[in-house]
Amino acid sequence: MQIPFSEIFSSVEKIILDSREDCRKGLFVPIKGEKQDGHRFIPMAIEHGASFIFTEEDCSELSKQYPDVRFIPVESTIDALQALGGYARSLYSGLVIGVTGSVGKTTTRAMIAKALSMEKSVFETKGNANSQLGLPITLFSMAKENKEISVIELGISIPGEMHRIASIASCDIAVFTNIGSAHLENLKTKENTCFEKMHILEGNQKEVSLYLPKKDAILGQLTEEKIRDMGFLGEKKLNLFFYEKQEEIPLSVPGEHMEDNASVAMAIGLSLGLNKQKLLQGLLEFQGLKGRGGRLSTDDGILIIDDSYNASPDSMKASLKVLASEEGAKRKIAVLGDMNELGDNEIAYHREIGEFLKSLPIDALFTLGKKGEEIRKAMGEKLLPGTACFSLEELSIALEKEIKPGDLLLFKASNSLSLSKVIQEIRSKHCSPK
Repeated sequence: MQIPFSEIFSSVEKIILDSREDCRKGLFVPIKGEKQDGHRFIPMAIEHGASFIFTEEDCSELSKQYPDVRFIPVESTIDALQALGGYARSLYSGLVIGVTGSVGKTTTRAMIAKALSMEKSVFETKGNANSQLGLPITLFSMAKENKEISVIELGISIPGEMHRIASIASCDIAVFTNIGSAHLENLKTKENTCFEKMHILEGNQKEVSLYLPKKDAILGQLTEEKIRDMGFLGEKKLNLFFYEKQEEIPLSVPGEHMEDNASVAMAIGLSLGLNKQKLLQGLLEFQGLKGRGGRLSTDDGILIIDDSYNASPDSMKASLKVLASEEGAKRKIAVLGDMNELGDNEIAYHREIGEFLKSLPIDALFTLGKKGEEIRKAMGEKLLPGTACFSLEELSIALEKEIKPGDLLLFKASNSLSLSKVIQEIRSKHCSPK
């Protein structure tokens, strides 16, 4: 059966993967995972208002029970979802800017969107919808809103994933943040990571502009000839740009990595003919994102850098440099946890952070997890005050005994450690109810 893309697009306002959500005027796509089969939750999605359903299973009995619901049989709900995303992309008339890289994708995407939105109507990826399942949903919403420019995020963790999502995204402009150590568990080497992510050039577009960071050890050495040899361009015209910090751009969020983000946002904006002062204004107004370097404070003057959403060796070093460069804090305290998905050399990467810390003016170090403990061990004779903790509760108790007004705390770890819960605990104890 042919999937009625046009009917779905005109009748449906959103795509839902979680049957517990508000499904009214929505298409529910049940996904068969390792632990759960979403088809079990089709009745719940219908009860929550879903009007269209993709299904790999026979739903004839449900169809009799719910005659107003449109059941669409498909061989694979994931393939059908991605095909719908590709159809939505074909309807979109604006410019698509795709952002990828090992770390910093979300912040870079948000900063570019903020800068361009000073003069243009801009759509951007909501939350973290950048994967095989999330990207088609992003493209559907993008086409529905049909703004002048869309800044979307493309993330991968396994080989072949970028090919699937980039071929339907058809980015007009592609941006790389860096090639780092994230996801080496599956991709093995940085060179493999670069090759996999370069699939972002695929799609139906006849011309693509590619922005690469000049200081990146791998990306900075690429040429158009080397990129064409990878085989992703076909007959497309390639406009290749290398970006780097060229002038002082005033920002509200500190850090060299933020300056790099601002540089590529400025470069893209100027290439689109936008006003430089408007771009600068947008970049200055950017305040960071929750869990990605945003600033928090307590009523009694404890300051927090919340970078708890995720971590890799490169991003952890960047965050530590931000902490070290801060002025005015009585003490600078690093709260660091396990970095996951780093492959066979994960212990060495954690010890590398400890070695890096030796040269920084940090006053105390608390770690969470067995791998995080390796950071403290690597400090050697320069072991800082603090302790290694192995549960959120243990860490919360240890920090509560230590922290004082005027302290500045950096929180950084892989998202699976839920370090944000410790931040919430601190704020609940040191902030009055609102």
